[in-house]
Amino acid sequence: MDIKEYISSGIVELYALNSLSPEERNEFERNILLYPEIGTELKKVEKALEDYSIAHSVNPRPVLRSIILEAVLSGEKKSTNKEKGKVIQMDYSPTYKYLIAASLAALIVSTFASWFFYSRWDEAEQRYTIMLNQKNELAESYNIVKANYDESTATLFVMRDEDSKVIVLNATDTMHRYQARVYWNNRTHQSYIDILSLPTPDSGKQFQLWALVGGKPKDAGVFSSQDIGLQRLKDVDKADMWAVTLEPKGGSITPTLDQMYLISKSS
Repeated sequence: MDIKEYISSGIVELYALNSLSPEERNEFERNILLYPEIGTELKKVEKALEDYSIAHSVNPRPVLRSIILEAVLSGEKKSTNKEKGKVIQMDYSPTYKYLIAASLAALIVSTFASWFFYSRWDEAEQRYTIMLNQKNELAESYNIVKANYDESTATLFVMRDEDSKVIVLNATDTMHRYQARVYWNNRTHQSYIDILSLPTPDSGKQFQLWALVGGKPKDAGVFSSQDIGLQRLKDVDKADMWAVTLEPKGGSITPTLDQMYLISKSS
């Protein structure tokens, strides 16, 4: 347990003011036995409250103690007291002075208590905001890690499938080292492409994969040359060869042969 954070939470002051529930008081008292620092802090708080109370306390004269309640309920009264055959009229106006002083003292104490607990609440709210931000950051990191894990698992599943064929496509121009791999499942007919090296196309252009069957091209889908990992393309029933051409963005119905970048060997 973080003792400094526990003490700064305000629970010591709440205990000193007898504002904890029975369960919280029992837990606090157990912690006092385990952590002497809490007991030391409690003594400081009790001493501070005691000093504050003494500094702002106002005691009425003993002779007026018995009449304060009556003065509050019924207002100023007069009473007579016979002493040596004379009627003495007593003046209770000092009562109100003490009542006002006591009210001011109560106001000061309540103001101090309000400020104290507000500051504790503000600190707690700041700690909560920090913890909430940390939680959101952890959740975001978890989502990223999970997405990467799911992608890696899916890629591994495709690569290890015994029905998947791996076809290597090399550059048509031997001056370049462009290369890609096609993963084609001859049972499910699913096709994927893994780009190893291709240039970034000009604006408005996009690479397109073709499956050649009997010398006739079939559109297998467009893809990004900059994405890392397997990219799912269109299903292909049959293929003797595979080729990649550069086409207008969105793809073409027929390949642009003078823009062919990659081609595979006959299977």
